[in-house]
Amino acid sequence: MAHMKEGVTVTMSVRLKPEVTDEFCAGLSEAIKPTVGFAGFRSIRAVRHKADRNRLLFIETWDSEASYQAYMEWRVNAGALEEFDRILAAPPVIDVWPSVLAKA
Repeated sequence: MAHMKEGVTVTMSVRLKPEVTDEFCAGLSEAIKPTVGFAGFRSIRAVRHKADRNRLLFIETWDSEASYQAYMEWRVNAGALEEFDRILAAPPVIDVWPSVLAKA
């Protein structure tokens, strides 16, 4: 189990519908503003697949898995995920990665 200071890393792999990918990527800075202010949030990085430009991977660091779950519950209750679901070509894959090594 990760120590509190290392937190947890959460990855979310998504495949977007081709007609919305560029617009979605262009709006990411604005879209993550509520995430950045959420309790327990540490960082987020989004990367786009080299060959399949409709695939994105979000790499987030949170104080704990409970912090991330509280955030997701808030997003669901706010209705934000309904719009997100409309632009997905497939369900997202979300994984939680507790730290095993904090520094190399």
